[in-house]
Amino acid sequence: MPNRNSGGVAILGHTAPGSEPRFQTDSVVIPVNLCNLPPLNAIANKVLALSGDPKISLKEIGSAMQADPAFSADVLFLANSSLFGFPSRIHELRHALALLGLERVKALAVTVAMRGFLGRGGPLVNQCWRHSAACAVVCEHLAPMFHHSPNRGFTAGIIHDVGRLALLKTYSTEYGGVLSRQYADVSDALRAERAALNVDHAVAGAWLVKTWSYPGTFIEICQLHHALPERTDSSLVALTKVACRVADALGYPAVRYRGTLPYRELLPLIVPRSDLSEYPAEDELKTEVEGRLRVLDD
Repeated sequence: MPNRNSGGVAILGHTAPGSEPRFQTDSVVIPVNLCNLPPLNAIANKVLALSGDPKISLKEIGSAMQADPAFSADVLFLANSSLFGFPSRIHELRHALALLGLERVKALAVTVAMRGFLGRGGPLVNQCWRHSAACAVVCEHLAPMFHHSPNRGFTAGIIHDVGRLALLKTYSTEYGGVLSRQYADVSDALRAERAALNVDHAVAGAWLVKTWSYPGTFIEICQLHHALPERTDSSLVALTKVACRVADALGYPAVRYRGTLPYRELLPLIVPRSDLSEYPAEDELKTEVEGRLRVLDD
């Protein structure tokens, strides 16, 4: 059971005598290494923070990105790759902003930042990264069925598991041990995370993106993506919940579960529409995901 402080706020876990110091916020206890983790990328963070302001202009976004030429070059590289499939070559960042729009550029910026954040890692890092990227592609593909733009869906998918990636980066031994095991279900895996680190990746991710001043929707996406989606819910959070499960069903899990439902058995339980013919065939979706992952793996 969660502990509670004098103000009645739930505290997930506790600090045992002699254990590593932990930072207590108003709602959670955060391991100190996570508190000291630098943001994904200063420019990407600024782009995401600015994009939450409805009055922000593309010119202001461009000025922020041009402060880091290497980052801008990586964004242009991905913009010209088959990952996003723009038909003509883009040579300058200002052209990218004008042609692609804020949502696509935001998706590019976050993808570049996530790749840089992870660096070169072993099999577990690759496993978690492929799940995040697969979730992003599925989100993008299904977004119109949830009344969202594909680019907005992609950004939600690529960021949803940032807490998992951050825990793996800061506590590779402890969290690597958690990820190496197989679990009965999501709840079982989250309990194992809390037992090892006093916090699970959903809470850790929500805390991180809140600390980084991301828009509130991303906080919800990180914290709630493992909750069971309501079939009548078409929010961006609901889209991410569905895409996370679909990525698992397609063979891109971050954690191994016993008895993961096949794609066609899963859909009727989680999608917001009863007409399953609107959703892509499993082979079609998996082929697209695999092709896009090859670009990100290069």
